[in-house]
Order: sequence, then C-alpha cells, then structure tokens
Amino acid sequence: MRQRTDSHGTLSEQALYEYADLLALRLYQDLGRRCYLLSRQDIIELIHPYTDTLDRRDRRALSWLVWNLLQEGAEIEYEIDQA
Repeated sequence: MRQRTDSHGTLSEQALYEYADLLALRLYQDLGRRCYLLSRQDIIELIHPYTDTLDRRDRRALSWLVWNLLQEGAEIEYEIDQA
C-alpha cells in the first residue's frame, strides 16, 4: 500500500484524489444536483467536519478538487439532459 502522507505530514497525491472523490460523492448524495451550485467557500464549510484535522494545504487542495469534480459532474449531467 502506498504511503498516505509525505514527510511534511500532508496527504499523498493519490490520497488527496481519493478523499476528494469521497467528499464529492457525499455532497452529491446529500444535496443532489444542488451541489453544482455551491461556491468553493460553501464547499470549504461543508467539508470542514471531515477535514478539520488535516494540514491547511490539504484542506485547500481538497476544496479545489471537490469543486472541480462537482463542476465536471454538472457538465456531464447537462450534456446528458441535452441528449
């Protein structure tokens, strides 16, 4: 199994992506399509309970990764709806 943290105590890149996937899924499960309207600040606040013990750099990276995943999801659903 790959190392989950680096020498600075931050999550590995793979761990960040896996965690972002889980957080984005959680937001979608809780909010449905409304999650696509969230700002990055909204995401920071909503994922805080799951990330409050992480390094500041990891929290920042996760908020961007989750926001990007939700934007991609919105684009995909829009394309499906248009078909």
